[in-house]
Amino acid sequence: MKITPTLPRPRDPKAGTMSNHIARNPRRNGRSTTGRLGVLAAAGVILASVLVPVGASAAPASPDGLSEATAAASCWEIKQVTPAAPSGVYWLNTPLLGSAGQFYCDQDTTGGGWVLVGRGRSGWSESDEGQGAAAEVRSTITGQAAFAPKQLSSVVIGALLNGQSVKSLPDGIRLRRAADIAGTTWQESTFTFSSPRDEWSWMFNNEQRVASWRIGTLSGTGGQTSAFGSGTALNRIETVTGANQGWQPGFGFGTAARGSSDAASYLWAPSATAGNPRPFTQVYLRPQLLSSAIYSAIPDAGTAKYQKAGSAESFAKPTVWGVSGLGAGPNSVEGSNEVSAFAEGNGVVYVGGNFLTVQKTSAGASQVAQPYLAAFDVKTGEFISSFRPTFDKQVKALAVLPDGRIAAGGYFTQVNGAARAGLVVLDPATGATSTTFTTTLINNLSGGVPIVRALDVQDNLLYVGGTFTHMTGGSATSPVYIRAAGRVSVTDGTPDRTWNPEFNGTVMALDASPKKDRVYFAGYFTASKTTAAVKGAALNAADASVVPWTIDFSSTANYQQAVKEVGDKVWIGGSEHMLYSYDRTGMTETSTNVGKSGGDFQAISSDGTTVYGGCHCFYTNYAGARRWPSVGTGWTRATKISSAGAWDNVTGKPISTFSPMVSQRNGAGAWALFNDSTGVTWFGGDYEASVKSNFAKQWSGGFVRFAQNDTQAPSAPSGLSVTPSGANDVLKWSGSTDNRAGLSYQVLRDDRVVATTGSLTVTLPAAAVGTKYFVRAADSAGNWSASTPATVVAAAPAPEPQPVTTTFVNTGATWAYSFGATAPPAGWQAPEYDSSTWSTGAAPLGWGQALLGTTLTSPDPKPLTSYYRKSFDVADATKVATMTLTTRADDGIVAYVNGVEVLRKNINAGAVTSTTYATVAVSASTAVANPVTVSVPGSALRTGANVIAVEVHSNYKSTPSHSFELSAVGQ
Repeated sequence: MKITPTLPRPRDPKAGTMSNHIARNPRRNGRSTTGRLGVLAAAGVILASVLVPVGASAAPASPDGLSEATAAASCWEIKQVTPAAPSGVYWLNTPLLGSAGQFYCDQDTTGGGWVLVGRGRSGWSESDEGQGAAAEVRSTITGQAAFAPKQLSSVVIGALLNGQSVKSLPDGIRLRRAADIAGTTWQESTFTFSSPRDEWSWMFNNEQRVASWRIGTLSGTGGQTSAFGSGTALNRIETVTGANQGWQPGFGFGTAARGSSDAASYLWAPSATAGNPRPFTQVYLRPQLLSSAIYSAIPDAGTAKYQKAGSAESFAKPTVWGVSGLGAGPNSVEGSNEVSAFAEGNGVVYVGGNFLTVQKTSAGASQVAQPYLAAFDVKTGEFISSFRPTFDKQVKALAVLPDGRIAAGGYFTQVNGAARAGLVVLDPATGATSTTFTTTLINNLSGGVPIVRALDVQDNLLYVGGTFTHMTGGSATSPVYIRAAGRVSVTDGTPDRTWNPEFNGTVMALDASPKKDRVYFAGYFTASKTTAAVKGAALNAADASVVPWTIDFSSTANYQQAVKEVGDKVWIGGSEHMLYSYDRTGMTETSTNVGKSGGDFQAISSDGTTVYGGCHCFYTNYAGARRWPSVGTGWTRATKISSAGAWDNVTGKPISTFSPMVSQRNGAGAWALFNDSTGVTWFGGDYEASVKSNFAKQWSGGFVRFAQNDTQAPSAPSGLSVTPSGANDVLKWSGSTDNRAGLSYQVLRDDRVVATTGSLTVTLPAAAVGTKYFVRAADSAGNWSASTPATVVAAAPAPEPQPVTTTFVNTGATWAYSFGATAPPAGWQAPEYDSSTWSTGAAPLGWGQALLGTTLTSPDPKPLTSYYRKSFDVADATKVATMTLTTRADDGIVAYVNGVEVLRKNINAGAVTSTTYATVAVSASTAVANPVTVSVPGSALRTGANVIAVEVHSNYKSTPSHSFELSAVGQ
């Protein structure tokens, strides 16, 4: 498939109305913008662009996908807009994507319109996080360089569908698979679902039911996504993954097909004889979305903020320290794993289990012998070397007492060199044994060794569960009969002899309600005293009486291993592969989950909103399923689970965006879960590796930490302004703040994002009148701030009238003049003065200069002063703003308009007579080269006749030049 470069196409934005208007010439055409895609965040919805304006066009915009501003809703829409559009990389955007991104579109196969969501050969990720960056999916779509799978995340795929159900896609899922080792022949396949499939998942090796399929030239119905089709060769799609497939997930052929382990093979198999070879595969979807159908106008107040639901991040925090080695406990999936318990106090997380050392790397860097119980800083994860208790066997349970001391329970018989079977309280700083807490457990059943599997604190009581029959301690110096579960004083360990559940089997887990009225238990028991309490029990904290609770088990082998009250729900988990929730008030069932294939649920924790369930299961969680091993057809969602999953406590639904990628030494999964005070979720078990950000694999010894995802939207930007600048709009705004790095800004025009940037300004081609602009902030986690209110492009105000000039007196005009031994009488400047006896002549007037219109003559010595008058008419003096006089000073000049002096140059202040000398001598050439101007207000004029009067003075009587010229222009 050939990738063609994208080309920008001009567009004309739609018109709109509203407030915050920006003046705009209404004759200007709207223009488009094109951009260069930057980074697609892990959540898949945040982009950064460098904006480059393109040329103007009067043509309406069309969602052709050729630029960020003309992004289409789907590859299918691009094909409708431009039927000849070739396959290649295009810009797509939907309301759920938020801002446009670039994706590869196949525009040739069966009508085109297909978006590529993943490609690769063997080793596909089954996590909802996908694998690799979006740019890797679109840029290298085939060939040996594309063998390593790259897959869009489920969040991004869901946004490309704009929330549309995967099951509802008319064309289903399309696979393009290499059909031979050389990659010279290819096979096209599509399939649809009959089982529920709303959200995208990369997990196919399960019991999702296929409605119809077409593989190559064959078609059919039925089957499950783990294996369906016809025959046993190439007309099959099999995602079953195990040792026979080299534990490499992929979209395999049937068991009779064969491949090659060669690195260049398009059809990979672990050996030449292995079945189910993994072909190089491209995965396509064809959502038929139109921009006109999925976008709606944004209200003038702008868009509301969007914040993600809270859960742990799928990517693990970097490993700081871990634990390693197996202690004295049995090495079994169901039993003694590296980490079995967590508790936090004093800024410290205490980790208990069956380990021998703490260390920083798989190779044992900085290794310290600290078996069974160690302490780590809750914020940094650093090992706290001052806490150094010693145990002879594993720790299975931990609790922090009100005064900060640490209660530990387990299989041990000695602590800090002294006998202490099953239960001990330690100093939180050093790990020294508390001398004031003296509880001793006794087990008179077969085996005779007391074991503690569960601890919790309520008020000033420590609840203890496990395998034992009697207790002593504190003021109780003789054994008190308390079987399998009881409670003791946190102060000195005195057992409460009045509170004896007397379970007839081992307690595996307990949880004291934060409401302080109940205590919940899970285990192997079937009764509390004479009252039925089958594998799970809710007891009144006051008297240990049983609260009615009927658990609908998934099978007959129904021992339970975990229980937790969260808000108004009670969650219980165990065999066979079940995790159910119950309404606390009536203890009625509210949600069910069954894991398959895999193992039992064995740990539960919560941050108060999200519930985490741990198991030794690594394939699929079937929400709504009630029975094992056959989950039937009544389940509602099939989601990937890898040793632990997350559920919304209110709805009981799985949170698919939490999709950790971890591996274990022995497949035991999570046997301890914990949510610390900083929001970090800890998994404990036999973990040996995890995947951190950027899909980087790391060693994780016994436990893995996951930070809380970012659920806080940035603050809203403000002060959006739009300033026309030539053919562009310059947008500026005040910035936002966010709790984490990675802030960008999305510029919305009318109803969608058309540009993204990391700065506080952007230049876009000019938009049409009525276009609405908004700006919002986005963080790298996929949270959006509220946007600014609408700033709307408005028509420019009517232009100010251009000034009209009228020439009242031209250069070269004819003037009346007086030049003689006798000066004119007083008042000669007034408009009423009768100058009819004066001589007349064309300007310039004077002597000693070339190009004179009139030469003034007189007997020597020449008079010092010459006088001039000129009458002109004004049709309407109220329309004249100003009148500009342009003249010369040769040597000095005084000018009057309607008898009022308006100009004096080179003449001293005060009264002026015919014998007044100019203050400087000016040559004729200098006077001409330096004209004198004055602006006379229109108020100096009259409607009708007006008179300009001028007197010119020489600096001395024998001056070689003396001249006058004047023009008068009105505005």
